Amino acid sequence: MLPSDLQSLLEKYLEETISPADFKRLWETLGQKDQEEIWFREIDILLTNKALHGLSDPSGAASALARIKSRIASEEEKAVVTVSRIHFIRTRFFRYAAAIILLAGAGLYIWNAQTRSSEKDIIQVILPVQQDLPPGGEKALLTLSDGTTIVLDGAANGKIAQQGHVRVIKLANGQLQYVPIGKNQSPDKETLYNTMSTPRGGQYQLTLPDGSQVWLNAESTITYPIAFTGNDRKVAITGEVYFEVAKDKNKPFLVSARDQQVEVLGTHFNINAYSDEGEVKTSLLEGSVKIDQLLLEPGQACINKRIVRTDVDQDVAWKNGVFNFNDQTLMQVMRQLARWYNLEVEYPVGVPKKEYGGEMGRNLNLSQVLKGLENSGIHFQLEGRRLFVKP
Repeated sequence: MLPSDLQSLLEKYLEETISPADFKRLWETLGQKDQEEIWFREIDILLTNKALHGLSDPSGAASALARIKSRIASEEEKAVVTVSRIHFIRTRFFRYAAAIILLAGAGLYIWNAQTRSSEKDIIQVILPVQQDLPPGGEKALLTLSDGTTIVLDGAANGKIAQQGHVRVIKLANGQLQYVPIGKNQSPDKETLYNTMSTPRGGQYQLTLPDGSQVWLNAESTITYPIAFTGNDRKVAITGEVYFEVAKDKNKPFLVSARDQQVEVLGTHFNINAYSDEGEVKTSLLEGSVKIDQLLLEPGQACINKRIVRTDVDQDVAWKNGVFNFNDQTLMQVMRQLARWYNLEVEYPVGVPKKEYGGEMGRNLNLSQVLKGLENSGIHFQLEGRRLFVKP
């Protein structure tokens, strides 16, 4: 069993009555290398007994994070508690550590890539500050073939439009779906197109007429016919879009993104075609795609008409609700934040040369993300939606 003092600290932690001083003592105790396995086995039992469903599994921690609010803020701690010796974040005890970190209200880990090592991981528990912005959410605008626009995040579930022989349905989970009216109806003589667009701070998912699943990142668009009636399935995108294409060997799926065209039959892939990212990057997770006669295999990407190995988990982290900053420069990081939090980023004294690593949830408030980034010596000042970056 856990020592009585440690169990008492955990009880206070779970009940959200722990003080900053006790919280720091709890982390110091958990950091005792020779006691890790014992502590975390007992913690697992305690969490189970408390019926904290999902918290023993990091995949369930995000929803728990929204429900549990930390009460450990104090002026003395400056709203940040840092523990730099906890090296077990990468061990098999990660799931227990994640449960404890996320209970505090905003767990994350990030480190400066210029100095990081296996013993220099940093875990932070960060509390919100007054000057803040919330994360983005499910927001999109649908433009119909006649030019009518529908704000999807404000539209009620059910039928939201009808075009020709096709109904546009908003499902209970917020997705968009196209449903033909009558099996024996002849197709419309004219091909009708819709465009879905997400603003900064928005993302959205829809089901195309052929059953293909599409996720749009912030500040992205996709234009597509309301029914695929020809010999192929053509769509055009801007920004960043993830596809899970329905298989149809008789109708190849074609995606136009800036100056390239991707051809597939059925596969999972991501296209990053933001104009401010310079090059179009197509990353393949499953199946195969062809780009200007270049054939990609899973785990590969096409950048500027050349094939490279890629970290597909990082490439689709946004779709899975995560910022993945591994080997990212400061400007790359800031571009992601600008899109998700609807920011204008300025560098009054030039762009500091920094490279980052680590992950953060996209459900964090901006202040929580910035506190983590400030570990590298970069400072931020937020004025409305203008973010000033200074060394």
